[in-house]
Amino acid sequence: MYRRTILLAAVVATASAFAPAVTTSRISSELHLENHIADMIDNEVDRLRNIGLWHQKEAEKHKKWKEMEPSLPKGFDFNSVDEFQPTSDASKKIQMRKDRRMARDDPMRYCADRCVSTGNCQVWEDMFELSAKEVMTFCEECVLSEEEEPCDVPEKFIENAGKNSWELRP
Repeated sequence: MYRRTILLAAVVATASAFAPAVTTSRISSELHLENHIADMIDNEVDRLRNIGLWHQKEAEKHKKWKEMEPSLPKGFDFNSVDEFQPTSDASKKIQMRKDRRMARDDPMRYCADRCVSTGNCQVWEDMFELSAKEVMTFCEECVLSEEEEPCDVPEKFIENAGKNSWELRP
């Protein structure tokens, strides 16, 4: 008899190990919301329950807005479209920056594209402290010349000869 009790207890213990546990606790249905979210939901529920009253309030609000005289803020100055466009001064500065870079990186191209073709040699005029005519002569005789003859090189150019390109400033 003692054996049957132990055997029965062992069978019940192993059978209950494979069966799901039955719990009688209730599943929680709580919803945790922040106060402003809960207020927003409550206001929407109230609006939907009293939709006629809400439409009436909205109509009054729109009527008040229409009755108001439109006005501009005092001291507010509207910009015209022209004020947002680049000025001629800005475009000159941009072109001067491009010319400096070209004169520094590719002097032959600068002489050909800017000095000789357009007559605008301001970068080298400032850098070497020369007149426009002297820069044109320098470009034509020294930089763009294919002849092997020596030419007159400005002293300022010789002073800057060993410097890095970023050290050359007009």
